[in-house]
This record gives sequence, structure tokens and C-alpha cells, in this order.
Amino acid sequence: MCKQTTAKTAMQLAFAAVAALAVVMPIKAATCDDAQYSTIAQGSYTLQNDEWGLSADPTGWQQICTGSSSNNSFSSTWWWAADGSTIKAYPGIYRGWQDGGSWSPDHGGFPVLVSEQKPLPTEVTFNMTGNNQYDDAYDLFFSPSTNPSTPSAELMVWLNYSGNNPAGTKVASGVALGGVSGTWDVWQGNVGWPVWSFVRDSQVSTFSSNLQPFVFYVAYTKNWLSPSWYEMDIQFGTEIIQSNGANGSITVTNFSASAD
Repeated sequence: MCKQTTAKTAMQLAFAAVAALAVVMPIKAATCDDAQYSTIAQGSYTLQNDEWGLSADPTGWQQICTGSSSNNSFSSTWWWAADGSTIKAYPGIYRGWQDGGSWSPDHGGFPVLVSEQKPLPTEVTFNMTGNNQYDDAYDLFFSPSTNPSTPSAELMVWLNYSGNNPAGTKVASGVALGGVSGTWDVWQGNVGWPVWSFVRDSQVSTFSSNLQPFVFYVAYTKNWLSPSWYEMDIQFGTEIIQSNGANGSITVTNFSASAD
């Protein structure tokens, strides 16, 4: 169990149990974990609780649960205090590499050289509940090594968000990418390594596309990323800042990603 256990009141536990039962999704032999950095293997993918900002709110808590491996569904429920400033966690699902050197059961073609410009097909459908401050986003890591302990660069694709901005500053607006629906604002920052965030101008809760145009933009259109580096993974999850005094949750009912 993680630090949250001592902070839960009886009322919070009861509320969490009711909220978990209320999530509508195709559960098969559901398994839940609330440890700070817990992971659960699910078919070719890995689910992660990833409470990397727990120290900002040690009284908060969250759990991640498996869903159906046939369509890579999962749910996560949380309660984080309303401090309005610090990201507490990134519950989600990934294929390939994860910061710290972990790999999904099936690597899905990762790592892959940026210069190969391979398609990065993905799709996701999700639903949020609660009054959250958050962003629902893809996260891609890059490195000059095929098996690093930490990333050297990062690219995010924000699909849905409220009360949150990416790291750094906005450097472009209304960017259209070939074969990708919508237009995007582009942010550039540094979190210990360079990070580029694409924020969709019109928010969505379902997305089916190729992520390669995003990589091409930072590597070739802007020359920010070395083509000799490796693309390590595709992740999707929720960066959570707060849930405004009540439970929040995400339910992902469909996810796929690979480097074809």
C-alpha cells in the first residue's frame, strides 16, 4: 500500500468504493492497485498508476484497475487536494519503454529510429468524471540510447484538458499536420529535458491517427529533435493537478499503439 492509506477516512473509503462500482466498462477479472508506482501487465501493454507528484499532496490517493485486455480498457479513480499548481500523477497505459527502464510485455516495434519515419498508429476512446484540473494526453519519449534509464526528450499530444497549460511557452498556433485531424498550438519547454507539447484547439475524447507527423514536425520542420535518436514508446494517460474536493476518474474503453 502507498502513503495514501493513512490519510483515507472512512468516508473517503466508502466514497471510493461507490465510485469504483459506478464506472461502466467491460471488466474481466478486475485487479486494482494503489501503490505509488504500481504497474499491471495487460496483454501487450502495461497500466501504470504513476503518482510521481505524490509528495505535493501526501493526503491524496488514487488507484488504477484493469479492464478488458481485448480492447485495452482500464479505469483510474483519484482524490487530489485543490492546490491548483502541481501535477500529482499520470495514470495511463503504455507500449514500449517507460521512464526508469521498464518495458511493456510486447514492445510493439519500439525503440525505432526517428530517421526511419515509421508510422505510429494509435487510437483511444476515453471518458472523464469529476471536477478536475487535468490534461488527457499522449506521451512519447526519445533517447540516443535504445535502453536508457531516463529520457532525453519528450513529446506530448493533448486531446482534452481543463485549467492546465503545458510546460514552457507557446511557440506556434493553429498548426495543421498532414493526415491528422484538427489544428494544434505548440508549446516548448524543459522539465530536465526538452519537452514539446501539441494542444488540440478543439478538444476530443476519441482519437484515431498516426503520431508520426508530430515527430516529423519537431525533428524535421523545426530541427529540435535529432533524427539519429530513438522513439521509445507511446503512452496515453491523464496528468492530474486536482479533483476539487471530490473523486475524479478516467475510463479508457479502447486503446492501441505501435511502431509499424
